[in-house]
Amino acid sequence: MTDRPEQGSDWQMAESQPSELQNMRVLLEEARGLSRNLAYHRRVRLESTIGETLDEVDRQIEELRTAKG
Repeated sequence: MTDRPEQGSDWQMAESQPSELQNMRVLLEEARGLSRNLAYHRRVRLESTIGETLDEVDRQIEELRTAKG
């Protein structure tokens, strides 16, 4: 038996991670836009949390790009 099916599955998972992170980023940006309708004190806290999460998603995307070479 060969390892080909496993390698293909690993490759597909590696390829889907950046796509999933990009989708998450889009959803977070949409949440940021929707948060503008909240009361000021809630909006500030939510936008801060969303900003931190976007930074983390961007960091993970960059790590995947670097690892991919």
